[in-house]
Amino acid sequence: LPCHRFHLSSGINAEYGGKKKGKKGEGGELSVKDKYTKTLQEMDSLKQELETRTELARRNDARANDLKQKVVDCEKVVAEEQEEKLDISADMIRQYKTMQSTMALRIHLLESNLSHLRVQLDTTQKRLETTEKEKSDLQRKYDGSIERMEREMVDMEQRYETILVEAMEAVAGKLEHAQSCWSQACDLVQLDNITKLREFGLPNLEL
Repeated sequence: LPCHRFHLSSGINAEYGGKKKGKKGEGGELSVKDKYTKTLQEMDSLKQELETRTELARRNDARANDLKQKVVDCEKVVAEEQEEKLDISADMIRQYKTMQSTMALRIHLLESNLSHLRVQLDTTQKRLETTEKEKSDLQRKYDGSIERMEREMVDMEQRYETILVEAMEAVAGKLEHAQSCWSQACDLVQLDNITKLREFGLPNLEL
């Protein structure tokens, strides 16, 4: 069987696209909603990257198995033509060792990348859980504040209504008292005038 040289691909492609920045709120801080959206986007990106790298690892394993089989075939050829093709045998051994070292290095890099992605996914999951808890706490505080304000407004309305009723009753009482005093004063003035007129000899005049 003929023996050929095989070379590995140049490596793993660069990561796809950059991450989009979320909108910043006042003071340059992201809002809770934007943080949550950004976290989901980062998770989706990491999942896509993990799937891509897993597929690359699978393809490299298949290529490695194929290369190993071809190396076995080449070794058989070397064994059959050992005396005549010692230079080919040495070259194939060198290529085989180089290929093994390169594949071992690439597999190690892939495993390292996968471990790094797992750590990132775990971190993202924890961050998401924290964000959800913060959102829930804020919602509870908001609902509590609204309920407290509504109670205070109802109490305030009731107090104002009581004060207004009491004030109106006080004013009405004062008006009634003033009217009574005014009526009495008018009667006294009228009697005094009648008395004075009578003193002047005008008893039949009435006011």
